[in-house]
Amino acid sequence: MNWDIFDLDFSVRKSRRYHEKLAAFYGYWRDWVKIVTIVSGSGLFFLLMGHAKEGAEILAAFVAAWAMLDYMVGPDKKADIHHELCQQFIDLAIKIETMQHTRDAYAVLAAERLRLEKEEPPCKRLVDLQARNDECRARNFPPEDLVPLSGPQRFLGYFATFGMKRLENWKAERQRQLRAPA
Repeated sequence: MNWDIFDLDFSVRKSRRYHEKLAAFYGYWRDWVKIVTIVSGSGLFFLLMGHAKEGAEILAAFVAAWAMLDYMVGPDKKADIHHELCQQFIDLAIKIETMQHTRDAYAVLAAERLRLEKEEPPCKRLVDLQARNDECRARNFPPEDLVPLSGPQRFLGYFATFGMKRLENWKAERQRQLRAPA
């Protein structure tokens, strides 16, 4: 396999893993939203039936805030978007496996990759790096090639990007090591 096709294959499979992670994350979030809504709505009903006005008011405010958060974030829609993108990247990975590895085939496959990227929502960089690490592990890359993500980066990376300076320093050092004569 030539290096252009190898790099394309790696990036497509990493993208599949990325969208799989986000589809699962938003799917779990969607499920928990439903569970909390059902439980709190039932609790509100029983508080009203028991004439616990103060508790019912507090729970009603929580239910309203919870519903607003659900509407603003839209985890159900995001789960569907990432699931569909995951499927499209799987289809592209199949094409990479089954097409002849010629320069013309590479051009067609790379263009399709760009078309998929055009449809993607903004990247969650720390989740993308987790997906990269997963693909490296799947290909038996050495552990020193894995991006050293901290526990908080792996857990909170679905919400925010932080600690990138440390990762940029790691990358620069890793590139320096790879260029150094053996």
